[in-house]
Amino acid sequence: MPSFKKTAAIAALLTTAATLLPGSAFAAESKSFVVGWFSHATNNTDDDCGPGGPNPTVQDQYIKDLKDLGMSGEEIEALIKERDANEEGPNRLAEILRTRGRIDGKPVNPYMYPSTVKDPEWKALTGDKAYGFDLDNKGPDQPGSFTNVDTRQKGIDHKLYRALGCSRPFRGSLEGRPTYWDWLWGQLKDSQPAWIVTVTGEDLSKDGEVTITFDRALEFLSSNVDGTPRADVTYRIDPDPRSHNVMKGKIANGVVTGSMSGMFRMFQNPLGMPEFRMHDPKFDFKIRRDGTADGFIGGYQPWADLYFAFASGGQAIEQCIVGDIPGLYYLLKKNADAFPDPKTGVNSAISATYYMEAVPAFAVPAADARYNRVAGN
Repeated sequence: MPSFKKTAAIAALLTTAATLLPGSAFAAESKSFVVGWFSHATNNTDDDCGPGGPNPTVQDQYIKDLKDLGMSGEEIEALIKERDANEEGPNRLAEILRTRGRIDGKPVNPYMYPSTVKDPEWKALTGDKAYGFDLDNKGPDQPGSFTNVDTRQKGIDHKLYRALGCSRPFRGSLEGRPTYWDWLWGQLKDSQPAWIVTVTGEDLSKDGEVTITFDRALEFLSSNVDGTPRADVTYRIDPDPRSHNVMKGKIANGVVTGSMSGMFRMFQNPLGMPEFRMHDPKFDFKIRRDGTADGFIGGYQPWADLYFAFASGGQAIEQCIVGDIPGLYYLLKKNADAFPDPKTGVNSAISATYYMEAVPAFAVPAADARYNRVAGN
């Protein structure tokens, strides 16, 4: 068997050869990366939710939900005592909460029918700095827009951050990972095929035009013993076109930027979103001197996809992770800012930006048997 160094070298040569540009006399240079962290881009501060701080904890919200159902303080207290005294038996309190929606006065599932629950009127973020892009090109005077944390550019569209920024499980920063996204990625990275980003250009050491491709691999993410992503692993690209995306862009001083029109699609996992979708995305990716990379992808995301991710786990996810599922439904609906439904006029998408970290990898086609041997199959 060839050594790992030989195997990696062979894969690198094959990958470069595969990028030979039709009709040209030179081979383009490619660099591939495997995504080792993917999360909503947040930048929370202590004072970004106004007086009273973030939205209530799930325990406090549940008491409010019970009051909204018309229960008195004495009735609520009795239900809590009954639950505490009968931990192993039937839980009337949990049953009431997971059927707290009302249609014609009859209890229904509030996660399946969130509009049947009274709007808890959770607050949205009041801060004015966020990561993201000027997606609609309306510039600095757009009401409700942000200033970019790093570049200080104004007119940044990132309503998902405004919608979720005062809900405790979604608060955090690039360094201090938000609880929900940290939990989600911890589940996904070992249970879904890896995502691969490849940058191709004439000479990636110089400024110029590039092509950026996003693909799903056939293999899962390879990790080190400490859980960090392993560098320089070979991944076979899934030939399924439903997770293949191409952007045109440029590289300047090691920063890759790009954009595409239409819908960006990557199969993900039903634990989160079955498919990550984003209208008209923009991309900003910095290749570091040590070979790693990190950056952002932003666009207009169908907020029903996000709601599915939060609601599909029902009461267990509500209690342990997200806080109040119908509350998130109302926040997403109110802050959605693009692609209005032609019948209802309700915006179906919300501006969003995600942050990713990646390590160098080798990306090879899946079809050729030689590459399968390189991948260890």
